[in-house]
Amino acid sequence: MFRVASLDERNRLFEIWHDAVKATHHFLDDAAFNEIAELVRDKYLPSKDFLVFVDAADMPLGFMGTNAGEVESLFIDPNHFGKGVGKAFINHMKSHHAEVRLEVNEQNQQAVGFYEACGFETVRRDPTDDHGRPFPILHMVWRRPTE
Repeated sequence: MFRVASLDERNRLFEIWHDAVKATHHFLDDAAFNEIAELVRDKYLPSKDFLVFVDAADMPLGFMGTNAGEVESLFIDPNHFGKGVGKAFINHMKSHHAEVRLEVNEQNQQAVGFYEACGFETVRRDPTDDHGRPFPILHMVWRRPTE
């Protein structure tokens, strides 16, 4: 089930982010991880609204940040990888938008494969991330098929 995250759940969202990145972003060294974690914890999570997918006990299992038709962030608790949580978020976006855009680290092959399986195509590649770090970014898009 989806709902909007409450402000007092920011620690849980950070925990999901932390665990998901540790499980998938093996290309980050400790210094880069710690730098990014600080930005996520102190700047990103407090400044945005997020949609969460919760279990029967109302515990967030994943979260998604969006802006119009763009997925700005999508992180799933690794204990729930492969159980349909990420796909539910993507299907939610597809049901509300004729075009969905996102960016993903090229080195996160698990996520790239997931988005490709969901019908996304790479339309552009940047050799560095937004902060100039050597982590290539893929810009991907899904478009609702025309009939």
